Amino acid sequence: MARRWSLRLLIGVLAGVTLLSGCAEKQPANESLPSASASPTEEELPPLGPEDLPMPAEARTQDAAGAEAFVRYYIALINRTSDVMDAQPLREFSDGCEDCNRIASSTEEDAANGLHYEDGLLSITSMGEPRLEGDRAEIAFFADQARLQVVDAAGSVNEEMSSEAFADVSCGAAMRWNSELATWVMTVLTLG
Repeated sequence: MARRWSLRLLIGVLAGVTLLSGCAEKQPANESLPSASASPTEEELPPLGPEDLPMPAEARTQDAAGAEAFVRYYIALINRTSDVMDAQPLREFSDGCEDCNRIASSTEEDAANGLHYEDGLLSITSMGEPRLEGDRAEIAFFADQARLQVVDAAGSVNEEMSSEAFADVSCGAAMRWNSELATWVMTVLTLG
């Protein structure tokens, strides 16, 4: 089951995720903007993520740059399973994301069966502009995946569970802002 989800089992790009050029209508500035001291600083935010791969501060802003940084961070967490068979961070930053939870379950099952991953790293090759609407964000991107090898405790590669490399795969993500954690959480992830 190991990352057989990897790009061949997942559905295509999120429907409706498109590049946006910006708002069509100008809006007057809000005259009751909070003072600079009202917004949290990096020092005030509690750390999130595993100790060996903490979430960067830029992924903890409720704007387009924060949404993009969060998607890059989440992909890094998936890649981390090639070194550490720990799927808990994938669940921590999933809000009902079926594919995120399936990836986490496969990783946990494989680890329990004495398997580990070699390579299979995802590399984002290009990313569109995030589309923001209230506390939601969507983003389309393309990624490459290196060949994934699933290896047992004896060091033998399980070819059935392993996968070949993939290039220029259409991907997408949808997120929701979690104000309690001050971060985005993944609601949908498609990698193929």
